[in-house]
Amino acid sequence: MMTNLPIKLIALCFTLTFLGCAAGSKKEISIVFDKEYALKPKVYDTELFITFARIAVVDTFLIIVTTQQDSFCKVYSIPNGMKEVYSYGYIGNGPNEFLQPLLTYSYNNTFGLNEVNKQELAIMRLDSKNGSLSITEEKRLKAPYKMKKGELNPPDYKFTKLDDTHYVSFLGGGKDLYFSLLDSTLTHITRFGELPIPEEVPVMTILNRLNGHIAASNGTMVFGTSRLPYLAFYQLQGDAMHKQWSLFYNEYFYGVRNDDVLFSKEKSFGTALDIEMDSQYIYVLYLDQLLSAYVYGDPEKSYANKILVFDHQGNAVTELKLGCRIGQMTLSSDKTKLYGIADLPEPVIVEFNLPKELINKR
Repeated sequence: MMTNLPIKLIALCFTLTFLGCAAGSKKEISIVFDKEYALKPKVYDTELFITFARIAVVDTFLIIVTTQQDSFCKVYSIPNGMKEVYSYGYIGNGPNEFLQPLLTYSYNNTFGLNEVNKQELAIMRLDSKNGSLSITEEKRLKAPYKMKKGELNPPDYKFTKLDDTHYVSFLGGGKDLYFSLLDSTLTHITRFGELPIPEEVPVMTILNRLNGHIAASNGTMVFGTSRLPYLAFYQLQGDAMHKQWSLFYNEYFYGVRNDDVLFSKEKSFGTALDIEMDSQYIYVLYLDQLLSAYVYGDPEKSYANKILVFDHQGNAVTELKLGCRIGQMTLSSDKTKLYGIADLPEPVIVEFNLPKELINKR
């Protein structure tokens, strides 16, 4: 199904949380999605006893990482109907144990587990030979972190594979220090990136209010804030990341008071739950409701059934309407399908076929 679906963009109005709209600047820009597709889910009967997880695809396997199960990493075979075929890792300080594992990317037959509290990245390799499956820790890298007297110097996290020899990570360090570019050993090359707002705010405000999601593909990276409808696209050129464009894809309302970014309870709208990208498109899992309506644990108020698709030039391509709500998403290895976790009413894995028009344009 296709319909014309205009989305109006920025009507910027500075506000304070729970207060009425104060005087401020207004700017009108329109982003129009000319096409809309309705995607029906294929629901797998795999039992998942979880409420939150990160997911990724490696080859023909779906990886689910969550601390809500005995083995925090479980592997499901896509060709075999999402049958659970392997499990790995425990919470703790011993071998194969992690304290706070965060799944941040998949790349070829590897995926990354960010040990957040230690500023480490464990590169995990998934091998499948003669019907036997295994996950091994290929190596563990540690990002440099130095405390500076009198300064709040945040550590890197959300390490994401940019290409064969580079990583990017979220830093939240302020103006021009939003992200880090790192080499294959996780050594800093440079820091880069503009804040999505013009005001200068403290590091803790950035980490708490202007955090978001990173996705990368073939030397390009996209970042989207969770609470502002904002995207920024960067490309690796030599040993530097260059910003190609940034945009707001819907109206937004915020104010800055006492060095804090505050959002209007009555007007701040939309949450980006997840972002994925491939060699041509950017996918934003978008929860189109007031920020104040978000309720953790309630799928109707914390899961989304809309995906906004942009190309690498920042053009609006299409809007995908999902037949159920999901909290996370990932693309298949061939980029023809999309997977998510839904609550129907128990947590299940769901699959969507991407529109042929998107696939054929690659």
